[in-house]
Amino acid sequence: MTSSLLSNPLSTRADVESALNAILSPLDRHLSPGHARVSIGHTAAHFDDIAVQLEGYARRLWGAAPFGVESDSIDWSSYRTGLANGTNPSHPEFWGNPAKDFPDQRLMVPIGFAIALIPDKIWYPLSNAAKRNVETWLLQINECVCADNNWHLFRVLVNLGLARVGAQHSLDAMHDGLDKAEEWYLGDGWYSDGVRAQRDYYVTFAIHYYCLIYAQITSTIPELRDSERAERYRTRAAQIAPDILHYFDPDTGACIPFGRSLTYRFACAAFWGAMVFAEVGSNHPESANTVSTAVAKGVWLRHLKWWFQRPEIFNGDGTLSIGWAYPNLMMAESYNSPGSPYWALKAFLPLALPQGHPFWSNDDTPAAPPPKLPSPHPVPHAYSIFIHSRRSPSHTYVLASGQAATFASMRHPGEKYSKLSYSATFGFSVPVGAYGLEQIVPDCTLALSDDVDVKDGNGCHWRVRRVAKDAKLIRGSPSLEPIGHGKERLQVGMVATWDAWKDVDVKTWIIPMPAGEASFEGDWHLRVHRIVTGRTIWTCDGGFSVSGVKSDGSRRRLVAWDDVLDEGVLSSQSSETTSSSALVRSIDGTTGIRAIRWSPKPTEAALDATGQLPVEARIINCAPDSNIMFPKSLLPTLNTELSPRAEPYWLISGVFAVAGHSADDRSWRRAWEEELPIPDWLRQVLK
Repeated sequence: MTSSLLSNPLSTRADVESALNAILSPLDRHLSPGHARVSIGHTAAHFDDIAVQLEGYARRLWGAAPFGVESDSIDWSSYRTGLANGTNPSHPEFWGNPAKDFPDQRLMVPIGFAIALIPDKIWYPLSNAAKRNVETWLLQINECVCADNNWHLFRVLVNLGLARVGAQHSLDAMHDGLDKAEEWYLGDGWYSDGVRAQRDYYVTFAIHYYCLIYAQITSTIPELRDSERAERYRTRAAQIAPDILHYFDPDTGACIPFGRSLTYRFACAAFWGAMVFAEVGSNHPESANTVSTAVAKGVWLRHLKWWFQRPEIFNGDGTLSIGWAYPNLMMAESYNSPGSPYWALKAFLPLALPQGHPFWSNDDTPAAPPPKLPSPHPVPHAYSIFIHSRRSPSHTYVLASGQAATFASMRHPGEKYSKLSYSATFGFSVPVGAYGLEQIVPDCTLALSDDVDVKDGNGCHWRVRRVAKDAKLIRGSPSLEPIGHGKERLQVGMVATWDAWKDVDVKTWIIPMPAGEASFEGDWHLRVHRIVTGRTIWTCDGGFSVSGVKSDGSRRRLVAWDDVLDEGVLSSQSSETTSSSALVRSIDGTTGIRAIRWSPKPTEAALDATGQLPVEARIINCAPDSNIMFPKSLLPTLNTELSPRAEPYWLISGVFAVAGHSADDRSWRRAWEEELPIPDWLRQVLK
């Protein structure tokens, strides 16, 4: 199965259909006798086992339903049998009553979506009794308590499906859900996922996705036509599209992993399919001209190809695993069951387009090459600055401060939302234990410990930022409103505060760096930490993690420099922070961190004098499975100890990262050794 995906060129509709079949077919052997449940594995989620198996049944429909618009190759009798039995209270495989048995409406949405999209395959052939059962079961969504986020749109798709076939439905519930989403609209196409500081992939693969489906399906049914909303949703999708391009590496197709629910993997590309499905480019060309259908197609296909070149995402039986780049329960959510990864099938919505649609013609709509994206690209609504290095391959990453997930059941919220940067190449790490830097793995963030009784400097308990307060974009000059193009674009950064303890305050600036004499734009960014502490603390400033496996496979972790392979670890120790640095070069790229000014002096002196704090450069051999991209990883860090005092300490570091590895290209070494000046505009901001 995975071999067919590895060799799939993904250039035609037939190739995409073949890929979908390769993902769906391994599930057949896990079907229950009554076809209403799919039981894939044995790990648990926070809902009961019946709901887990229903999730396995239902999420297949995100891909199967679009495919069924044009194809009869799927065994729809199996889906109908499962639907009839699952909603029949007298059948052993009855799913239960959603309003009281499992208040998780996610499992109802793909069924409503399928009824709306392919009623001839999944609804009309049902008996009248089965239709009444399905109708009764689905209508319960209007009585369920709804999480105050994108869940309000679940009842939109369910009622849309019922309305599509003339069954009982609630237009009020459907419109109430759409009206609720208006409360989260921020402008420029951006939403928050509820009234909270989350602007993650749910904005695109949930809110925009559902609204665009609503816009397109209601546009084809006279009695449901809602032209004003449909136009609004298409306009907003066109507005946000140029920003969403920046989440995707223009060379590799990989996207920046950020936020929760990352086990949904290639659902990150669902937005591009929804844009094409809803004819955003053709129906609204005046707003969508910056992201043409050809560009959307190119991003969509490159992203799918990136995933399908990674057989590690599949279990041994061919089913999708829980994880990101490999099976990994460490980064999973409490609501991730073995069937959860099939949310990824939302990416296959373009299969609902007719075979003769221009989208499928490589002559009419060729997949456009990667666009040259402006960098750095600030997105105030997302509290983000996107960066694309000008090397080949590119390194796509984001500087972030301001988003947060604060609900109690969230796993690793600080790691998924509140790090200082996230990378499409190097991913990020989550804790795999409670003690020591090897288990905490503070990549792309500042970690603090007050376990001063530990003598090795490692500490026991470490804190990282969970909620960034007072976050905002900063600009080098008040005249730069909005931020212009060219050199002026480089005068931008992020700043936020963090109350680590009641007597420890941290303020951090993160700033993209322009190209230098040897470095390319995007190779470096700066961090400035201003720390006031009332207790003795240790600090650990972490760069990007990188794979700890050597390219010749001879060692499972890098421990020394290898001139032949041009990889290994380098670190320099000195009491002068200007020469303290740590670097790792591995098969996936090169990452490092360098102390520029680590000073106990007041602001003005700290910016102009060499640092006086003793700094330890350290390579952390991270605990296995902590990084979501690499099962084995290494992390370059800078470490020091701060004594309590009223005056602030200033820790200024340069963070370095280059994607890819070529032993013939030594330009990275010159870039790494380049002196990093503190930009004049930043000096003025700090003073």
